Amino acid sequence: MAQLARLARVHGRTVGSFALAVWFAYWGWKSIADTFTEWPNHLDTVGIDGRLYYRAAVTWLSGGNPWTAFTTTNTWPVTGQYIHFFFTGPPPTVLAFVPFAWIPETLFVVGWFALTIAAAVYVLRRLHLPIWWLMFPPLVEGILVANPHVVCLALLLSSSTWLRALAAPLKAYAVIPMVGDRQWRALGLLALGVGLSVVVFWPLWTQYRADYAHISDWLAGATYGGWSAARDPRLFAITAGALGTLALIDFWAAGWLAVPALWPAAQYFYASFVLPLRSPLLAAVVATGLNRADAVVPWAIVAYAVARVGAWLWHRRDAGTRRDLAGASGASGAAPAV
Repeated sequence: MAQLARLARVHGRTVGSFALAVWFAYWGWKSIADTFTEWPNHLDTVGIDGRLYYRAAVTWLSGGNPWTAFTTTNTWPVTGQYIHFFFTGPPPTVLAFVPFAWIPETLFVVGWFALTIAAAVYVLRRLHLPIWWLMFPPLVEGILVANPHVVCLALLLSSSTWLRALAAPLKAYAVIPMVGDRQWRALGLLALGVGLSVVVFWPLWTQYRADYAHISDWLAGATYGGWSAARDPRLFAITAGALGTLALIDFWAAGWLAVPALWPAAQYFYASFVLPLRSPLLAAVVATGLNRADAVVPWAIVAYAVARVGAWLWHRRDAGTRRDLAGASGASGAAPAV
């Protein structure tokens, strides 16, 4: 019987893994299918974010305003008009791409796209996840546009303090999981670097401060509020409350989930921050969150937090019950007084 039970568990895991891989493949394709419709008019979106960040650095080095840098892509469906996407990162992000400005743009985009794929593979290896998790839809979308988010995730998971400190210049919200993981040395290096950049590149920071309201308004409009709970005050309160409660028992997990759940104007690929939790069920639900209006990502995270806290409370209650029974059993078995 024990051998049959072990075989059942092994086959169950195999079937479950296959089903999850198929699930990821289906939703992963849906997340990028629009890029390949009306071929080849939308192929300009491949690597588009890497191109945008590169152009921001080059614009600044040329004496321009990096927050006027943009990329263009065809409309859906194709109308002959183009959509402009503007750079919105803070000054450290501009500076992070300056070392690449000497590379011709096309060569940089190809290289950055390759680096993004390598970073995604590294993330899976670091987390001991099967390679087919590359089909996880938020990860697929991040790879397609070569957004620095994927490289940021890889840096956060590295064992090097210096590399972890480089994650936040790529994406400012990396600070949140860094705090959750108590990466104090990396955060100290980051604070030192940011402080130095303020002193040395003060005009860049003043330009950012002057443009901040316009940048925020454009980003909120371009993302229609984003995929997080930040667009709805009621949902934000529920999500923040659930994560705050989770933080009491698992500060690390709450730090990773806070970005896709609460960060303003969050993109769908931010949800790849659920990967370090290695929860197949959470990932399976998040994989269906392609429609921002459904708020699948924040609601899935709320459900995960509630389930974790509920399991913790149940375990404590069960442990208390066992202690009480043990105490009662010990008392009943005691020798009578004489």
